Amino acid sequence: MIETRHLRAFHAVAEELSFRKAAQRLNVAQPALSRTIQDLEMMMHVRLLERTTRVVNLTEPGKVFLKKTRGLMQSLEEAVHLARQVHEGTAGELHVGYNDFAINGHLPEIVRRFRNAHPKINVTVVDPTTPEMIDFVLDGKLDAVFIMDTHHHPALDHIVVRDERMVCVLPASHPLSEKRSLSLSDLADQPFIMGKWSSWKLFRRVIKNFCQSYGFTPQVIQEAVHSDGIIGLVAAELGVTLYVDTDWIHSVRGIAVRPLKGGVPKIETVAAWRRDRRTDGSALSSFLDVTESVVKQKGVHFSAAKSTGFVKAKRIEADKAAL
Repeated sequence: MIETRHLRAFHAVAEELSFRKAAQRLNVAQPALSRTIQDLEMMMHVRLLERTTRVVNLTEPGKVFLKKTRGLMQSLEEAVHLARQVHEGTAGELHVGYNDFAINGHLPEIVRRFRNAHPKINVTVVDPTTPEMIDFVLDGKLDAVFIMDTHHHPALDHIVVRDERMVCVLPASHPLSEKRSLSLSDLADQPFIMGKWSSWKLFRRVIKNFCQSYGFTPQVIQEAVHSDGIIGLVAAELGVTLYVDTDWIHSVRGIAVRPLKGGVPKIETVAAWRRDRRTDGSALSSFLDVTESVVKQKGVHFSAAKSTGFVKAKRIEADKAAL
């Protein structure tokens, strides 16, 4: 079988047209180089070089073989170089899944910074349902996922990227908007706008359990696929909703955002990945480093939980006081 050592030896002799110079270039003994060329010609049953005591020339088959194998050797060198870059986390591909809270939160900033820092890594982002994302990351189809954290899967590690309180969003013209804060019981008879069940199942369960703790089940009259659709339907005065207290909803015209009294469920969005996938120097490791950097800058700090291997996040003390 022809090996790369045969090709390297042939290319050196063909380019130098001298066994002595080729041996020096490859840092091998000249007799060993001659044997390698002979082995190559025997395997091919073709004479590639014409040798005399003074000169070395390529035969016609040798010229063709040199031309055709140059691209092969170049591709091999490029493949080796790219493999090293992927190993070092400076090239390759990264597949990330996200939910609505993430895309309306830190994810755009994370992806932008990561791409600027690692332009040779191609980033693909998709938005399956949360159950699908968990399956995909476990199967290796996704490298990392941004999901609502309702439980910890034993095979996954995670970073908390957002830790938010739930608020009521209602039409600006609604009578309840005159109150500075609301009790959840104020919403018992209100029509609710919710995210579509297939995509918002986990969040809707949290809302349902929260409402049932106040003695009622929310009456869902209309669904939307994405966050802007949910808030837009509220602005159209079709109903009210419960959503996380994120910056962008405060800039939407036609709605009022009111805090809720009492114990309100905490909504965490986490970046999760398969525990055995994060290795130093990998694209995933670099992506998670950028994620941590962005989250820290946005006002979250981390503490390592050595017993579980999870990376926990807490709001800064000023933010806690505000809550």
